[in-house]
Amino acid sequence: MYFSPSFLQTCLYIVAIILILFMVGITIYKAKHNLKLWDKSMTLATVVLLNTIYSMLTYFFNLPYELNAVVTGGLTLVAFGYLIVIIWEMVKQKKHSNS
Repeated sequence: MYFSPSFLQTCLYIVAIILILFMVGITIYKAKHNLKLWDKSMTLATVVLLNTIYSMLTYFFNLPYELNAVVTGGLTLVAFGYLIVIIWEMVKQKKHSNS
C-alpha cells in the first residue's frame, strides 16, 4: 500500500496537534486539582511529541538518513521504555491493591 508524502506529513501535523491539546488539557486538569504536574506519562508524551516534531522537520530540511534513523529510532526506544515502565507500575499497583 502506498501513502503519499503529503498525506503522511498531514497525518504528522494532526498527531502533533492532538498530542499538544492532550498535554495542555492534562496540565490544566492537574493544576486545577493540585496534582503533580510532571510524571512518567507526561514524559512519555513529551518524548513522542519530540519524535513527531523531529519527523515534521525532516520534511522541510534534508537531513542525513543516518541521523534520522538514530534520532527517531532512539526516541522511539525511549518512548517504548517509558510505556513499559508505566504498564509495569500499573501491574504492581494492581497486585498491591489486591493484597
